[in-house]
Amino acid sequence: MTFRKFIAIPVLFCVFTGARGQDCSVKLRDAENRFNAGLVEEVPALLKECLDKGFTRAEELTAYQVIIRSYLYDDKMDLAEQTMLEFLQKYPEYEIRTTDNADFIYLLGKFRVKPVVQISLKGSANLSFISVMERNSLSGDPVKGKYRNGSATYGLGIDARFTITDKIEIGGGIDYSQLGFNYMEELLDFTRVNYSEKQQRLELPLEVYYNPKHYGLFYPYIKAGTGLAMNFRTVAVVNTENIDVNNAVPHTGEPENRNPARNFADPLFIAGLGCKIKLPHSYFFADISTRMGLRNQSVTENPGNLPWHYFYSDDLFRINALKLSVGYIYIFYRPEKREELP
Repeated sequence: MTFRKFIAIPVLFCVFTGARGQDCSVKLRDAENRFNAGLVEEVPALLKECLDKGFTRAEELTAYQVIIRSYLYDDKMDLAEQTMLEFLQKYPEYEIRTTDNADFIYLLGKFRVKPVVQISLKGSANLSFISVMERNSLSGDPVKGKYRNGSATYGLGIDARFTITDKIEIGGGIDYSQLGFNYMEELLDFTRVNYSEKQQRLELPLEVYYNPKHYGLFYPYIKAGTGLAMNFRTVAVVNTENIDVNNAVPHTGEPENRNPARNFADPLFIAGLGCKIKLPHSYFFADISTRMGLRNQSVTENPGNLPWHYFYSDDLFRINALKLSVGYIYIFYRPEKREELP
C-alpha cells in the first residue's frame, strides 16, 4: 500500500462520516418542515435510519420528539409509546427542558424509569485489629503479648445493589480481602517471640443501605449488614530473638502454613457510612466501614510446630478490619409505563 493510499483511507472515512452527519441534519430539518406542514405520516420513516447513527445528541433528542409527536398527531398511540420506551432506554436520566413540547411532556409523564440494579467495582485499603477472647502462653509466668496492626493491606470487590424504596437499597457481592497483624511476646526473660500473620479471604457481604437525603450531586448513606468470610490461605512468619545470650534458641525458619490452625468460615458483622457522587448513569463512591469477625480464629488442636520451635501458642482471638473503600457504580435502568387508574 502506497503512502497516498494509506492517507486516503482515513480522509475518505472522515469525509463520508461528515457527509452522513450533514445529510442527517438536512433530514431532520426536512422532517420538522413536513411535520409543520401536517405531513406527519412521512416523518418517522424519514428519520429512522439516522436514529441508529448520524445524529448528534442534541439532534437525536429533537428527532425523537418529532417522531413521537408525529405518532400522536397521527393517532398511533401504540407506536408513540413504543418510541418513548426506546427513547427512555437510551436516555433514562432525561430531564425535561423548557423547549420541550407539551405533547411530549404529557406522554413522558405516563412513564417512569426505575433503577433495576447498580453494579459496583471497588478497591479497599484494610487495617486489621484483634479482639482477644482468651490468652494462651507457654510461659509459667506469662507476660501479656502485644498485638499490632500489620501494614495496610488491600482488597477488591464487586457488588450488586437493588432499590427497595427511594431511601433503602439492599446489596450483596464478593470481595477478595487481605488481613494481617503482628504479635510480640517476651518469654521467661530469655527470648522474644515475633509473630506476623497474613490471611487471604473471600468475603460474601449482605448489606442494607439507607439514603436519608441528597445534597445536589452528593448522596450520603449509612450501611449495616452481615456476611461470611472464608479464609483460604494463612501464612505466618515467626522468629525469636535472644534476650539471654546464654540460652540458644532457633531464630528463624520458613514461612508457616497456618491454614490447619485457623477456622475456615468466619461470620461477620458490618457497619459503615459513605457518600456517592452522581455522574451520568453512574456514581463514584467512597465509604469507611468495619467488619467484625464473630468467630474464634484459633484451632488449638492444630498448632503445628510453633510451640516447640518458636515457643509460640495462639491466643483465642477474633480478627476484625477497618476498610476504606472507593469505587464506581454503574446504574442499569428499566423504563416502564405507569399504571393508569380505571
